[in-house]
Amino acid sequence: MERARRALREYRKFRRNLRDYGIAITLRKSLGHLFGFLYDSRVYRIYGMDLEKSHIPQRQDGEFVYRLIPPSDTDCILQIEAMEEWLEGSLASKLAKSGLCLVAMDGNVVAGFNLVGFGEVHMPLVNGQRNFRNGSAWSEQITVNNKYRGKGLGSELRYRMFAELKRQGYKKFYGGTRSDNQANLKLTRKVGFKEIADIRYMKILTMERWRLERVRNGNG
Repeated sequence: MERARRALREYRKFRRNLRDYGIAITLRKSLGHLFGFLYDSRVYRIYGMDLEKSHIPQRQDGEFVYRLIPPSDTDCILQIEAMEEWLEGSLASKLAKSGLCLVAMDGNVVAGFNLVGFGEVHMPLVNGQRNFRNGSAWSEQITVNNKYRGKGLGSELRYRMFAELKRQGYKKFYGGTRSDNQANLKLTRKVGFKEIADIRYMKILTMERWRLERVRNGNG
């Protein structure tokens, strides 16, 4: 049973990588996973914004219903964890620890979501931890269901989360993605994030190294 679960998680991960990066990068990542116990290297792009200075366009009602979900919303949580396998079994606890998850609903279907964390945040892509000051938030994941792409839903989720964080008194908002995830970076630039720095992560056997490099002019 556990072997079947692992196989299903790997299949979901392959599909997600194919969706986000395309076939060439997905194959390279798959090979890297196979030999990751020997060597791994990746670049993680950090971006951020000053919410107090951000411009949030006037939001209008559309075809989706937007709401923050509580840790008791099992149906939405299961849908989200099926979309992003790395969240499996952990989303309810993240929300219980003061995380925020904004969902866009099409009836009973989660069309997209933005998960935000505070305080100590784990960055799984570079196996790192970061403590954020009071007044700062971290975007852990933003995902739009394949069926609903091309409708501007990613931007809408971002803008509505900006407004909610400002309403709650947060001043800074950060996030990160692999530097080769061009779809994600395109969205971050579109909604007003500035690229700040790259975390260069390297692992050789059991030795791990991290190096922080500023992004010139903050524009990638």
